[in-house]
Amino acid sequence: MNKIILCEGETDAILLSYYLGKVSGWKFCKKIPADIAIKTDVFEQSANWYEKEDDRLLICAVGGKNNVGSFFKEKILRPVVDAGAFSRIALVLDRDESEIKSIEDHASSVLKPVVRTMRNNEWVQNKYTDAYNTEQTIDSLLVVIPTEHEGALETLMLDSISEDPYNAVIVDKAGAFISDMKTVASRYLGSRRNALKAHLGVTWAVQYPEKVFKLMNEQILSVKWEKSEILHKCFEQLEKI
Repeated sequence: MNKIILCEGETDAILLSYYLGKVSGWKFCKKIPADIAIKTDVFEQSANWYEKEDDRLLICAVGGKNNVGSFFKEKILRPVVDAGAFSRIALVLDRDESEIKSIEDHASSVLKPVVRTMRNNEWVQNKYTDAYNTEQTIDSLLVVIPTEHEGALETLMLDSISEDPYNAVIVDKAGAFISDMKTVASRYLGSRRNALKAHLGVTWAVQYPEKVFKLMNEQILSVKWEKSEILHKCFEQLEKI
């Protein structure tokens, strides 16, 4: 069977592919399933296929929460309606400053007419009518990160790093540094999201000074995220894809 995960950005896609590879056994594959009419090489964002036994998984970055609907309609909708391309679809979104219910409502509206109901951390079976006027089903899952409090993927990663008491002190000190730096570097840290990214970046610079000039994906892959209880709790249902 074919499954798909839609996430906001490339960082999300890298972390998810690494985590699901380590925890659930998904392995990168270059070969696109023969029954899928989706050409990922023309996607503007990251899009890669993974395999596990006879199953295939496509992980796509859509370029932000506001792009989910247009990406789905332009790239994914027709293959699903015309050929039942996927049996399961998961949507991974940052919580930011929103309530879970509002994110569930948003997620339930952007994948229509294939998916009409999405709930956080719960697989839901949706029914839709395909191109041949036949009723079909697809399982959907919403994963809001983090669930317990406001934030984004970087918040979840910082929470995971803080599971180690030694590293928790580094995370706290890095956060205090960025809070102070915002008063003199508002041009760069004016938005909450940029300050959050800087918080993670400073934390990594302290933990791995020899890797500070490496690309983001190399930094992500250097951390054993699969050992994190916080990530397991957040992605427990996603692991079942």
